[in-house]
Amino acid sequence: MKFFRWGIALALVIVLLIAVDQLGVAFSVVNGTSMEPTLQDGDRLLINKFYFMVNTPHRKDVVTFEDPQQEGRYLVKRVVGVPGDTVEIRESELYVNGKKVTEQYIDTDIEDGNYGPVKVKPGTVFVMGDNRHKYASRDSRYKSVGLVPFELLEGKIEFIIWRPSLMAHL
Repeated sequence: MKFFRWGIALALVIVLLIAVDQLGVAFSVVNGTSMEPTLQDGDRLLINKFYFMVNTPHRKDVVTFEDPQQEGRYLVKRVVGVPGDTVEIRESELYVNGKKVTEQYIDTDIEDGNYGPVKVKPGTVFVMGDNRHKYASRDSRYKSVGLVPFELLEGKIEFIIWRPSLMAHL
């Protein structure tokens, strides 16, 4: 009888997880360091897949999108430019529409050198990883990613559900 109850509970959990995934919420694990210090390797994330069905991307949104170079692989980056914006990097600082952007979420200057200016086309966003060390993030500054079309956006990161680095042995 005990095993029967456990079996029913397990089946309900599985059905619930499948329903949640199909209805607009996804779970993902960060693989890499391109979004440090905001996100760390191994972080478990909750992704709102409904967000871009009813909203357009905004600057500072942390989003996940399909890698333009590898089908089935997803990247996580921060939106720094939306359609109509002009994005530029000068002297290790990010500028959008000619104004220096204050980025409280980064812990180092941009080390990759000057870039742009680039005009963000309609239906696309300019994304960057929060890790601004040289070659630390494959993002819109590189041809392999470029401007990200809205169609490739999977969702907006809403929460860090679990961070392995916070685990401790008692």
